[in-house]
Amino acid sequence: MKEVCGTFDILLDHDRTVYKTYQLERSRLRSYHPRVMWIYIKRWLQRGQFYDSHGDDTSQLGGDFIVDKNGILRLVHPSHDPTDRPSAEELINVLARLPKS
Repeated sequence: MKEVCGTFDILLDHDRTVYKTYQLERSRLRSYHPRVMWIYIKRWLQRGQFYDSHGDDTSQLGGDFIVDKNGILRLVHPSHDPTDRPSAEELINVLARLPKS
């Protein structure tokens, strides 16, 4: 995580408490849609390996959230499918608008 996330705090929700609270979805159909599978195949061709799910629920759809230090949600983005993520530009814009103090 340190290699990928640098100095950002990343919270893992092993018990799915936040997942359930934000009513994120599960969808086997959207998780294995041909568009999603094509992305996984391209990544496999580039890297020669798939990432291990470590037994996690692969039909669970994620979400991206930015919470400021006061606990206020500044970005809420439930994913429609595994490829549905906010752009880096959108994330940076939200982070840049966070209160400085």
